[in-house]
Amino acid sequence: LGDAGRAVAALRAHLARWAIQPTGIACFDCESMPLAARIAAELALPYPSARAVAACRSKYACKRAWQAGGLPCPRVGLVGSASDAVQFFNRLGRPVVLKPLTGSGSELIFLCNSADDCSSAFSTITSRLAQHPDVRMYGPGATGVDRADLRLVCAVEEFVDGEEYSCDFVIDRGRVDVIRIARKVSACVQTFGTTLAYLVPAGLPEGIALDDFRTQLSGAARTLGIERAICMLDFIVHEGKAVMIEMAPRPGGDCLPPLLLRSCGLDVLACTLDFAEGLPVTVPRPARWRRLVGLRLFAEQAGVIRNIDATALQADRRVLECHLKRRPGYRIVFPPEDYNSRILGHVIFEPSGNVAIEKECLEIAAMLDLETGMPRCSTATPS
Repeated sequence: LGDAGRAVAALRAHLARWAIQPTGIACFDCESMPLAARIAAELALPYPSARAVAACRSKYACKRAWQAGGLPCPRVGLVGSASDAVQFFNRLGRPVVLKPLTGSGSELIFLCNSADDCSSAFSTITSRLAQHPDVRMYGPGATGVDRADLRLVCAVEEFVDGEEYSCDFVIDRGRVDVIRIARKVSACVQTFGTTLAYLVPAGLPEGIALDDFRTQLSGAARTLGIERAICMLDFIVHEGKAVMIEMAPRPGGDCLPPLLLRSCGLDVLACTLDFAEGLPVTVPRPARWRRLVGLRLFAEQAGVIRNIDATALQADRRVLECHLKRRPGYRIVFPPEDYNSRILGHVIFEPSGNVAIEKECLEIAAMLDLETGMPRCSTATPS
């Protein structure tokens, strides 16, 4: 997968061997989007161009393009040293967010409230990226847009305070339809930028009209070179505006696909495959949506799982689905060494409406019985 030329050759051989004619191509993870774009170009399949994908993946290039188009997003800079980050912070005179030039989720994202924070964050990001095993996500080559070494250069942007949202939308022949809007619940006890839960359906906050939001989505996508795709957008509502943080030509991940399936019956993964074949997307009517929460389960300490039991959690009348992805014997490693191993699974539940969503999420998550300990070491001596 890291060698696009070999991947294309292997795919061509497979298609020829079995006399298969491809009808489309879809991609669900950020690090594989450049390969999907290369394959699409080689096989003349509709998919966003390699340049559009690169513009989406670059946390710097996408915002520079949006700024040039007059679209709301944080002010951003490209920094190659800790002093560059400090200068950007001093110039703004307010908190900033330092992050890898590419990447996804909350991995190696830091909120910096001081010059010292900027220096420390830049050092942590570059040192971790230097040894990061995911070379497709954080490869040493250029993105094709900003011509920077992804492991030596970071993006820095102004911190925008406000309620966080995520949405999926489809853009096709100039028309934009919003598939879903989800309100994010932040995981306060986890690293900065970590999402604890998603609430659907979430309407647009007061002051943001749907038609204006569609126009903004169309401009944001087309500015990056996207003409036809199912896209995900993360945004923060600040001073009555949807301030855009990140866009990708793929549907939202985490626990969102099973959450949408439970809430309105939409299989967004199957929908993406159908769309890749040229079929239209049918957005579920508002009456079909059921108000649900997708809650991500996090470990609170590192160590080896000795016992993990969701019996009490699953017995709660609010819980509709519980999926655990870890088992006894699994070793949990915390950030910044690893950002994924702390995720134990997800729960989908129907909120009671009697308490705040944030409080209810913590209450349900606490029902998971998790026991961890340090890995056992052998006391045997060599013969």
